[in-house]
Amino acid sequence: MIARQPVYNNQMGVFGYELLFRPPADGKRYKSGEATAHVLSAAVLGTGLDELVYKRQAIINITRAYVEVMPQMQLPPTQVVLDLPDNIQSDPKLLANLSGLREMGFSLSVGGLSTLKDQRLLSIADNYRVDVKKVNSEQLGKLTRYLRRFGNLSLRALKIESLDEYDLYCGAGFDYFQGYFLGSPRVHKVRELSVARVAIMDLLAAANNLDTSVEKLEEKIVRDVSLSFKLLKLVNSPFFGVPQEVDSVKRAVVLLGRDEIRKLVSLLALSGSSDGPPAAIEIALQRARICELLAEKAGMSSESFFTVGMFSALDVLMEQPINAIIAKLPLSDVVKDAILERSGLLGEALSCALAIENARWSEMHFAGLDDQDLAAVSREAMQWTHSVVDHI
Repeated sequence: MIARQPVYNNQMGVFGYELLFRPPADGKRYKSGEATAHVLSAAVLGTGLDELVYKRQAIINITRAYVEVMPQMQLPPTQVVLDLPDNIQSDPKLLANLSGLREMGFSLSVGGLSTLKDQRLLSIADNYRVDVKKVNSEQLGKLTRYLRRFGNLSLRALKIESLDEYDLYCGAGFDYFQGYFLGSPRVHKVRELSVARVAIMDLLAAANNLDTSVEKLEEKIVRDVSLSFKLLKLVNSPFFGVPQEVDSVKRAVVLLGRDEIRKLVSLLALSGSSDGPPAAIEIALQRARICELLAEKAGMSSESFFTVGMFSALDVLMEQPINAIIAKLPLSDVVKDAILERSGLLGEALSCALAIENARWSEMHFAGLDDQDLAAVSREAMQWTHSVVDHI
């Protein structure tokens, strides 16, 4: 399985993904070079780079041995960032090869304390990685001032685990941020929801309340001109491939059915919540689709799995405590407990989705599905998310 860890820019958008390899559960220990081989194999021969990272950058860890063979790899250089080992020792041959890769369009990323003394390497690198767990506040200022002397270097902070850390390193002048701070539970101050967010919550409540009639749901959708437009645009997109143009919300509801419309209305309403981080809606969509696909792969009814995955990210999207948001929605106790307590099959699917999202290999399990099934779920969810984001 190839997993991805997002790298965010200083606007909280996704810059790219570091590609990570999960070895098979055969007890064999893999060297870094073998892991690189598997990642490159997936990017070039298997899944495909575009499917793995879409239009973003692919960050790939390479050993010194791969520096010489990278020019022969069938990869688009301008879409690839090569992460060199922290302990790499430069010499004229290595520097010449790295300069050649850079001229081809590859970006070079370096890190580690020993690299700080290698000014020749720093002068041709594009990015310097900083493990924030190894740098205190006093060292941080000195480090950034020194690295900024090399005008070509952008700075990437690794292991960012909270929004407070993100803000700290943003303020220190870092350009890119890596970690699971967007996907982790967080504490928000309880405050009044804005008028726009009250309207979104009202629509979510109506869409996910089985007692809401189709006519009433249609009325609420039509009342929001922007939502109606986006819904019809999405339904008529190649993503759905409807044989005839759908020119009304009523026809869309009849054509797609209540369950599909509920999902679309929820994702379109949340995508309009623009105050949250730009990457948050992608996180919510991918979680939702992973949960749904897990149920389908296990031969279960997938009803409610999509809702659990999507609504688990409401705290990030709405910037409110998750407990307070969930309390306002007419969800069953089973769904609420799955989101808040990770209980039941729904909760197990959400835990698995979070493990896939965060590349926590040992926690990736659901209903006895094997690695091949989980890899397929991850891949299909990525494809689906990319397709939907293109049309909302």
